[in-house]
Amino acid sequence: MLMAIPASMLAAKVRMKWLLIGATLLGSIAYMLLVVLHSVHLLFPIATLAGASFIVHHVIAAPFFMRNSTSKERIYLFGLNYAVEILSSVIGVAGGGWLAHVLGQRLDSNLLGLRITLLGSAGMLALATIPYLLIHSPSPLAERKPGTGLWPIRIPKVLPRLLVTPLLIGSGAGLVIPFLNLYFRDRFALESDGIGRIFAVSQALTAVGFVLGPALAKRFGMVRTAAASELLSVPFFTTLAFSFNLPLSIAAFWLRGALMNMNQPVSRNFAMEIVKPHEQAFTNAMVEMTWSASWMVSTQVGGILIEKHGFKIPMLIAVGLYTTASSLYLRFFHDTERQLGIRVKKTVTDPEPLLEPQG
Repeated sequence: MLMAIPASMLAAKVRMKWLLIGATLLGSIAYMLLVVLHSVHLLFPIATLAGASFIVHHVIAAPFFMRNSTSKERIYLFGLNYAVEILSSVIGVAGGGWLAHVLGQRLDSNLLGLRITLLGSAGMLALATIPYLLIHSPSPLAERKPGTGLWPIRIPKVLPRLLVTPLLIGSGAGLVIPFLNLYFRDRFALESDGIGRIFAVSQALTAVGFVLGPALAKRFGMVRTAAASELLSVPFFTTLAFSFNLPLSIAAFWLRGALMNMNQPVSRNFAMEIVKPHEQAFTNAMVEMTWSASWMVSTQVGGILIEKHGFKIPMLIAVGLYTTASSLYLRFFHDTERQLGIRVKKTVTDPEPLLEPQG
């Protein structure tokens, strides 16, 4: 979370291509060091460094897409990015666990199996530098005025309204989402393998939602699609709170996840469209920070509530937060696309952004 702002400041001065390459190599080196070092005191800062390298990707991705795409494919690019990321993470988790297990048995050392697997992941991460090297990256777009020093960023006026939704959604999600595996274990006495299969299907449907959301945004507009997907997920979340029927709860869990996550690429694309190019990295960083910070705090609260009162109360609080977030999003931005002339249906060939609003 703390790396998000420095990453956005660097994006204002350094070509994003080299930031992405640097962060990728840094993450790869950190993983290798995790394997070869044996001091617990060193493992903690190195693991933190590995995590910090990944936030650079999350901060840079949205403005990078904006600068290297047109409106013809941009909204699909956001959706495919989320979909590919979640599917590859599922494959990586499953494949990594299987490889570590097999190597541990063959080498008669679970630790050695884990080390080799982790080195393999570090090598795969380093391979990401190859496509990054092949991508064209425009020069930084920040306005450098005398006296700005290390802070080459102007805060867009629309930013407070953009942060309300991730603040509320992150708070609601943090109350419940980290504990949904416990929900199925405690309420329905499911074993780990059954819970794993439920979550695997959920991840696949979430990826479908990531791709479907941009297609709906082309037809109905970004704001209405993002808000509607959030609101439509609320009945399924409410079902989870009250249901003691396993098939019904599984279906509600799957549909809630697909609908709720459908808005992510759409709302992120919209946020990038309504700020100026040199404000995009900072805006994206603040959205990431707001969501992460609210999740971090609410997860602590959610754990306490679930321990004392069960799952119903935190789930209903999350429903209230989701509904409020969606309603405010519609209130703040219901006419913004028309006013700023954001055209998601028009085919263009000019790689420059479609609009440059005045904040």
